[in-house]
Amino acid sequence: MFSLLKAGHKRTLFLAILATVTFVGSAIFMFDVEKQELLKFFVISIVALVVVIIAALVLSGVIVLLRRLFAS
Repeated sequence: MFSLLKAGHKRTLFLAILATVTFVGSAIFMFDVEKQELLKFFVISIVALVVVIIAALVLSGVIVLLRRLFAS
């Protein structure tokens, strides 16, 4: 059975979260970036991610449709 959190994946996930927290903390405390500005960037990045996911879904649907249409 496929496990989403294998041993290597747990370490990678932990390091990614740690790097993100470190980046946000250094931006706030060392470079005096406003928390609201970081929140705006976060929301914009989530919206952009959703747009990319939807575009990939539409494109994969078009590819499947074209394969069925032109299959011999």
